[in-house]
Amino acid sequence: MRKMVNLLVRDPFRNLFALPSWDEEWEEFQPQRGLKIYATDKDIIAEAVVAGVPAENIEIEIENGVLTIKAETKEEKKTKGEYRASSFKYYYTTALSGGDWHKAKAEVKNGIVTVTIPKTEAARPKKITVKAKESK
Repeated sequence: MRKMVNLLVRDPFRNLFALPSWDEEWEEFQPQRGLKIYATDKDIIAEAVVAGVPAENIEIEIENGVLTIKAETKEEKKTKGEYRASSFKYYYTTALSGGDWHKAKAEVKNGIVTVTIPKTEAARPKKITVKAKESK
């Protein structure tokens, strides 16, 4: 009986902060903030936030079905007796399937880069006509 009481009296929260963080353990399963992927009948579309980055500083690559978007902005200001520098980077990567990667296009507008990848013929939805069969 005494052993049971000792088990009940134990502090279950004693080692709570010694456990690994949920964010650290599950980071790879979290959606990437700032990246939105959706599909239409004809295209796969990826939209990524790249606020403040000019088009010439955005690099997009598709290799083996993996889309990578890199964007970086740097700013340097020199005034009398003062030097100020800042930079900001965006990095997105995601696996996609069913796209014709060689026909992909990209444009940037209002801080959002949009990558449009046409679907392959096999990946496009097909409508199948259902015929009624008479029973004998």
